[in-house]
Amino acid sequence: MHARIALAAAACLVAGCRSCQPPPGPGDAVDDRRLSIPGDETAGFLEHRRPQYAAARVKARKWLDDLEVDPSLLRSHGIKGKKKLVELLDAYVWLMRDPLGEDTRALMARAEEVIQPTREAAYHDMAAVDDRQFKQDATSYMRAAYLMDRLGMDTGQYVEQMRKVLPRFDEHMPTRGPAQQMIFHTYYSHFGFPEPFPLDRAFEKGRIAARADPHTLERMPIYHLTHEIFMPFRYGEVRETDFFDEDDEAYLTGALPVLVKRRIAARDPDLVAELVLCLEYLDMEDDPTYAEGIAFLLDSQNADGSWGDYPEADRRHGPYARHHIYLHTTKLALSALINAFRCPG
Repeated sequence: MHARIALAAAACLVAGCRSCQPPPGPGDAVDDRRLSIPGDETAGFLEHRRPQYAAARVKARKWLDDLEVDPSLLRSHGIKGKKKLVELLDAYVWLMRDPLGEDTRALMARAEEVIQPTREAAYHDMAAVDDRQFKQDATSYMRAAYLMDRLGMDTGQYVEQMRKVLPRFDEHMPTRGPAQQMIFHTYYSHFGFPEPFPLDRAFEKGRIAARADPHTLERMPIYHLTHEIFMPFRYGEVRETDFFDEDDEAYLTGALPVLVKRRIAARDPDLVAELVLCLEYLDMEDDPTYAEGIAFLLDSQNADGSWGDYPEADRRHGPYARHHIYLHTTKLALSALINAFRCPG
């Protein structure tokens, strides 16, 4: 298995790195003035915005700490409970990658609270649910175990439960799209499960290989494209990869800035965050749209610390809208900002 996250190593030790300093207190002034994006100096832009990032992170952390995820309860309200557990856990994994003066032990304790439902027998129902729910939960079910393992948590019984239903996963795999098959390739490889067919070859049928016109891509195909980029980088765990050839890189260099501008214009922090992460993974931080995306995320945070504006979800789900959709957007926005401002190394 891959090396697990070392919590002590998550703290930045680079002298003089301002992102390693504790965030400002409630009474500290934060310069949140909008800044015209410098075309030639992303580092200067990030330095200017660093106090605003620190304050945004404090607000986001409080919002996350106040959120409880009960997968069974959420499922009873028509919400994918396992998916929401993973999104909340993933947010704390990102926070631990660059603690920013926070107590890493407290972050780990909170992560332990989040995963408590996975210790209950009722959570491991993948053999009993119908095909629709199985498809909704399959990726999250494996990802939860993957994240727990990366944090050094005990996953012995969880992995045994996965082994019991692995034949159903294998039968289900041809129904998943290319991006999803690539995701499962990571999890199958991590846990040493034999693949039903070469899942990593799914890239050949994906959005990047199709060279789709970025001016016409709709929201869901954009998500598929970003996840094809996420997987070779393991959502930021791998910093370099030779997965993409020169033609892929040429296409992405042209497509990603177009997509960032389109999604900023649409006021879409969810996809802007995913695209900003892709720009960073592909070493495109000097493109002006990278700083534009970061500025948009910093300036669009809600007063309660979350990200997103979903009136229809608010109407339909009431207090559970936080879980249904705001959690996903908040986790993505926070991860993109952490990735941009964290200490080097």
